[in-house]
Amino acid sequence: MALRKRFLFSLFISCSTLLIITGCSSTGSYTSMEVKSTVSDIGDIAKKNIAYEGIKRNPIIIVHGFLGSTIVNTETNKTIWGKFTGSDAFGLGNERIRDLTHPMSYKKPLNELKDKTKPDQMLDSVSIRLFGITTKQPAYSKLIDLLEYGGYQPENRPMAKDRKFNSLFQFAYDWRRSLPENALLLHKYIQEKRKYMKKEYEKYYGIKDYDVQFDILGHSMGGLLSRYYLRYGIQQLPKDGTLPKLDWFGSKFLDRVIIVGTPNAGYLDTFLEMIRGSALFPSAALGTLPTYYQMLPTLRSRSIVFSDDYNGDALNIFDPDLWIRMEWGIVNPKEDKTLQILLPDVKTKEERRKIAIDHLSKCLKEAKIFIQAMGIKASPPEDVKLYLFPGYSIPTARRAYINRKTGEIEKVTYAPGDGKVPLSSALWDERAGQKWTNFLTSPIDWSEITILRAAHMGIIVAPAFEDNLLFRLSMEETTKQKIDLKKAGLNK
Repeated sequence: MALRKRFLFSLFISCSTLLIITGCSSTGSYTSMEVKSTVSDIGDIAKKNIAYEGIKRNPIIIVHGFLGSTIVNTETNKTIWGKFTGSDAFGLGNERIRDLTHPMSYKKPLNELKDKTKPDQMLDSVSIRLFGITTKQPAYSKLIDLLEYGGYQPENRPMAKDRKFNSLFQFAYDWRRSLPENALLLHKYIQEKRKYMKKEYEKYYGIKDYDVQFDILGHSMGGLLSRYYLRYGIQQLPKDGTLPKLDWFGSKFLDRVIIVGTPNAGYLDTFLEMIRGSALFPSAALGTLPTYYQMLPTLRSRSIVFSDDYNGDALNIFDPDLWIRMEWGIVNPKEDKTLQILLPDVKTKEERRKIAIDHLSKCLKEAKIFIQAMGIKASPPEDVKLYLFPGYSIPTARRAYINRKTGEIEKVTYAPGDGKVPLSSALWDERAGQKWTNFLTSPIDWSEITILRAAHMGIIVAPAFEDNLLFRLSMEETTKQKIDLKKAGLNK
């Protein structure tokens, strides 16, 4: 015992001496374990990268997630999503709920169902009016701030004194409508901004018809949209149930694809909320949204099982008959009150139910094809970088146990994730729900993965995300940049 005490005392003296020699400060110390959340000096090299404006920096497009853009009623010109009052905490009201749902019509294709609303702009911040005072809570403004700090000029902000043209764009899309439908609009948006960039490059640098490439950053559902566009471009889902052709169409215009907090293999909350409803939307209202079905968890993940099934076999949640039998979501007879709001011109309960079943069937069919198409194992072209930033710190809904007789959710278990999206889904780790093996098995061939201890929106303000994002955007030369700059004679 005495010998052990002398050893510990000697170790303490040695460690103390080391601290005295090297200093307690992190400056010049081998021993400091300090972690900084802010940067005091980014260095001369980084400052020059930030100050640079020219064709050696790709313009970037942000693609927001679910709920991430304002929605405007084109008849009244009122913002029905993005501006809130204190009373909204008790419900949005029947008229707004009706305006915010996806239209329904018996036997009519989803892409032909239109209403009198449109997306207006990405939600930089959310306006809340309470007791006559309007406050703003940040949404994507922090991400825009970060990229502006990194040297990009946002399109919707005043031109900085040291900038000549815009280089940061925000694609606002209707988050209620099918993702392949929005991919077509994303393509049109990219061509519009490509034309603008070509004009600016010729104006300031004398380079005509430069092959402009974009970096794209997709957050949450925006990552699914970005990946679909990369893989399939403007293709819509075939009506005969087959899969679209994997042609990597989007790689013609995309250089880096940055995926942030995205449910690549779906997430359980979509199912739970369509069954239970959410804070703002009743169950049947959420059940009108094709995008919610397109984010359902994959069957391989076995995220939804019967409580009494000891094998834990996944329920086929893409089978409409299962939803009807279990009385889930939009086809739950108790949801007829909501259906009366959504379908005011339909007089009978039987007719409303027929329309609801038809809509459910169409949404599930498209979702099944979409998820299968996104899960085809393939590597992107060598000249495209595919980055992933998932969250890994918060218990996240992972599996639901269903009562076989009543259809009720008896239990939900949790796994690491960002609070909405499990890490296994962001990675699309096919070991989840399957036999364990040592290494990640994913249909997505990621170029790099940076795992962060952050929540779903917290990822975009995490210091590690900020540092790694700006480094990759401003200091890493991609294959396409090397080729394009060589063609333009600017590869020195």
